[in-house]
Amino acid sequence: MFAVAAAHERAVEAGLRVVEEGGDACDAAVAVSLTLGVAEPFYSGLGGGGVALIWREEEKRAGFVDFSNECPLGMEPGIFECDEYGKHAGLAHSRGHRSILVPGLLRGLEAIHREFGCLAWSDLFGSAIRLADEGFEVGWFYRLQQEVPRFRSLCADYPELGRVHASSGELLPEGALLRQPDLAGTLREIAEKGADAFYEGALAKAIVAEVRSCGGFLGAPDLKNYRVRWMAPLASRYRDLRFLTAPPPSSGLILIQILNFLEVLLPEWDAANEPTRGWALMQAMRAAFRDRFSVYGDPYHYDMPIDRLLSKEYAAAINEERASGVHIHDMEPGSTTHFTVVDAKGNVVCQTQTLGTGWGSGVVPPDTGVILNNHTNWMDPRPGRGNSLGAGKRPMAGYAPTLVFEGEGLRLGLGSPGSYRIPTAVAQVILNLFYRNKTLQEAVEAPRIHLDIGPLHAEDSVDGAVLDSARRSDIEVSTYSYPHHFFGGVHAVEVDEGGRLKAFGDPRRAGCAGTGD
Repeated sequence: MFAVAAAHERAVEAGLRVVEEGGDACDAAVAVSLTLGVAEPFYSGLGGGGVALIWREEEKRAGFVDFSNECPLGMEPGIFECDEYGKHAGLAHSRGHRSILVPGLLRGLEAIHREFGCLAWSDLFGSAIRLADEGFEVGWFYRLQQEVPRFRSLCADYPELGRVHASSGELLPEGALLRQPDLAGTLREIAEKGADAFYEGALAKAIVAEVRSCGGFLGAPDLKNYRVRWMAPLASRYRDLRFLTAPPPSSGLILIQILNFLEVLLPEWDAANEPTRGWALMQAMRAAFRDRFSVYGDPYHYDMPIDRLLSKEYAAAINEERASGVHIHDMEPGSTTHFTVVDAKGNVVCQTQTLGTGWGSGVVPPDTGVILNNHTNWMDPRPGRGNSLGAGKRPMAGYAPTLVFEGEGLRLGLGSPGSYRIPTAVAQVILNLFYRNKTLQEAVEAPRIHLDIGPLHAEDSVDGAVLDSARRSDIEVSTYSYPHHFFGGVHAVEVDEGGRLKAFGDPRRAGCAGTGD
């Protein structure tokens, strides 16, 4: 049995088809990733990056590959004007040519395929090329991404984006056919020539020429010298569960800290009433995010106390005051996508990928169809911080693809988009599934909360007593109509006690899932 859960039905179909044809989960991941870049061009694509957590069932071994976006040469603190708190004075960090980091996606897909794939590289591009060439009908979620003011503004400033994704300056209506022939051509070239076509060939020259034409930093050496990072996943336990998740500069560590703090604050969390559970979870979230804003950074460039932050002993000191050198960055409901694939042998890929903010930088090199990322938006413009700008550095990102084990068996693979809300969404789905006796669908659909160091964000279906407990503690509460895509889009596959697979895609982001035998 095999399964795929992702944010678009055509991506799910692409992944299932690859496995049906004898492909590995890693082959399917390439096909799903590329197809999502066509179907969800506002969230991910060839101009972005991401991470993947991989499980090899026969060897009982996990691997993690970081192919996130990386600062090019010359991108250093001081290039963006900001105040003492890191709040930017303008928008150059979040849109346009100066906001673009080195895209890592294709090097990541290449690495995953080279290590574990069994089908030909070119065979994995078929679904994405057809979708870009023949087009697909615009759905409600695509239309929603066009309705944000940011999209209209980007189209006005970067006409190539509007030429492809708007019609004569107007938003595409639901049901309209969206074709992307330039992107189809780019995909064909990469299918034929490999990822080198993007990083060293004519495509690379077109990308660099466009970025440099308006003062951007990305250059030919940055593309040519980009390398993925193979890393060990973080491992931890929560009560009777064992799980593996994403190491920094991803946010699996925040997930671990939330659950560690929760275990200290309310050991029998499931036995408590709803207000007590909610309050303990809020406290755990806030404590974890205080650390995220004060001591997190890219461990390849910053001495981060990972082992200490992971420890149960550290969690036991939750009531100690923690400083927070917060960097105030843009809060957007959009950006990023996630998918989970399980093949017939039990191999798993949990992959999260992004352009940064919705529609990325807005910059599309002519005739390529590739939207380039704006991942400087996630970095601190001030010097001397763990998440400061700097050549070769990768931004702290919300990625938290996670594998959950009960006893010796793998029980769940999941992840989510949603910026800061990613680790909190993943934590809540795990708690709902394993400690509230919910089905996978119920666990994903249950209303969510999120608390970092600002207000409590909550869907309006959350128990009112939970929200009242926050207000009594002078925590501002912001509510959103349920279900709301601000709270992510968890796409998960569960292995039930009988070994059968159950897959579910979050309706908050038009999720879809499918299984096969």
